[in-house]
Amino acid sequence: MRSGGPKGWLSRRGTTALEFALLSPLLVLLIIATVEFGYGLTVQNVLELAARKASRTGVTGSPPPDGVTREQMLRDLVVDTGMGLINPSRLTVVMTAYDGFSSIGHPEPCIDANNNGVCDRGEAFTDVNGNGRWDADQGASNAGAGGQVVIYTLTYTDAPLTGMIAGLVAKSPLTYSARVVVRNEPFRS
Repeated sequence: MRSGGPKGWLSRRGTTALEFALLSPLLVLLIIATVEFGYGLTVQNVLELAARKASRTGVTGSPPPDGVTREQMLRDLVVDTGMGLINPSRLTVVMTAYDGFSSIGHPEPCIDANNNGVCDRGEAFTDVNGNGRWDADQGASNAGAGGQVVIYTLTYTDAPLTGMIAGLVAKSPLTYSARVVVRNEPFRS
């Protein structure tokens, strides 16, 4: 015999529905957050894989197919590695080449004639990167020549899969990035 008789059984009829009503929103939120987190990790891992793959190809000096620059060949490799998860219109691939590790982050040499700490127009400078103007960073925007150090920086922006997560993290679009630094093999340019 049940405790409380038939009235005890009747008073428990709505308990399961009430528990489900209280817990189901939390369960749905947990499932959505898990899917979003998994998607974000997948995009980050694919971006890092693409950066490593492009740098491995770039370090060897592999010649591009006819009609394509070496930089475009490496960008295409990144997009192909994205397996459809990477939208090419939201991807930025920056390759910066330096003569050596000690050159990274240093300005091009300049003769500061007026001693104001800035390389002003008209002051003599050494155009290390060959772009025709003085730069605060002497890196050249390309995949580098044989023996040069190259920094591959990939940046990708993407919206969360659901608006629910976008509201929770209060940061939309999400930005993913990957960076690889390599020294090119001594190949002929």
